Amino acid sequence: MTTLLNKAKNILTTDETILFYTACSLDIFIYRSVARPGLLILTNKRLFFYGPDVSKNPIFEEYSFANISNLKEQKRLFSNQIIFMYDNEWKKIKHIQTNDVNSLVQQIHKQLSK
Repeated sequence: MTTLLNKAKNILTTDETILFYTACSLDIFIYRSVARPGLLILTNKRLFFYGPDVSKNPIFEEYSFANISNLKEQKRLFSNQIIFMYDNEWKKIKHIQTNDVNSLVQQIHKQLSK
């Protein structure tokens, strides 16, 4: 995870700081619904998902705070997930590797209100 985090830090701008990060999976649609593993990173400027190279194809999904709406935590039987609307499309963050998903959602809401 630290190698992946170091690669993700290269994407940051000079005035950007990481507020929260966690290992998770992003539910994406490639002919069918697929959960891609990676890191969800919250900065003072944006929210983004960075996944490892899979056959020379890293995944990078950036979500600007201006286009995020309906952000909420969904309680599941084994783990919680975060869902939000981004540019008229639902995004799902699953398999979140933190015990406090609620605090992550609160921090994202705090950045959205700025």
